[in-house]
Amino acid sequence: METSSRKPRASSGSLHPARIGKPSAAALLAGLAALAIGISDAGAGTIYKGWNYAIDSFTDGSGGASYEERGLAFRQSGTTGYFAITGGMPLTGVAVSGARNASIAPGDLYLNFSSHNLDTQAEFNDSRVFGIRFASANDSLGNLNGSDTTLGLYKDLSVVDLAAPQNHGYTTLQAYYNAGYGKPAANMGDLDTTAEVIAYLGNGDMYANIARGTKLSDISLLNQTALGNLGLDFAHFNAAGPQTFGFSVDLASLPSGQFTAHFFEECINDGIALKGATVPEPGTLALLGLAFAGLTLRRRR
Repeated sequence: METSSRKPRASSGSLHPARIGKPSAAALLAGLAALAIGISDAGAGTIYKGWNYAIDSFTDGSGGASYEERGLAFRQSGTTGYFAITGGMPLTGVAVSGARNASIAPGDLYLNFSSHNLDTQAEFNDSRVFGIRFASANDSLGNLNGSDTTLGLYKDLSVVDLAAPQNHGYTTLQAYYNAGYGKPAANMGDLDTTAEVIAYLGNGDMYANIARGTKLSDISLLNQTALGNLGLDFAHFNAAGPQTFGFSVDLASLPSGQFTAHFFEECINDGIALKGATVPEPGTLALLGLAFAGLTLRRRR
């Protein structure tokens, strides 16, 4: 999906073990703290104030400003993960006569911790692929006229393409490109080019909605003010859209390591992907806690 200019990527840095003797408790604590904070930056895209940002084109959403996605961001604090989205589509969707549920809403957010792409429907069922339903107005989980508005984190996914004709959208991603909304130099957030998008997602059906899944945990919706208090700043990239919202999720139910996150609108008029963020190893946080406790005991002696 087209972007007018590539945003520079901030350096995330790297940790290099120092060649020193026996470390002091304070040095150990500092190193563990750096690891716990910095691990989320490993291989990430654009890091700013603790958030990992993927910035999309501001003019590639088919259908006008209400269908324009501008940015997707992630940050973590301990075992809590925060996701934020900005663009033109509200969380409640856009009212469209004749569409399923009379609206077109954001699809679900997929987190892929596996080593494979998501270019076939069956690959979403992998044990290291998860889905987050964050928009109760969408058509996921068989929702029809408000029959299922459950939000949460899911595994064991069965996914479905409801773009056309249910939501007046594109039959395939290739149809989107054929309509003039994709070019060789296009991107979808952190998927830099059309070729990279197709390699990862294919150019056929796009599965914006979860049909079925096993629920792992609830999520908590967050408004723009709450996200701002957490340091979110899409305006730093001139990317803040008229709609900004997000949610928090318990990372304890997810594996550790790098993942790729993506979502589409239900009509496949726009979408965005983010990659490079990581979930810290549970043992790292536990070790950090022990280091704090040890340092406290040492100071009391």
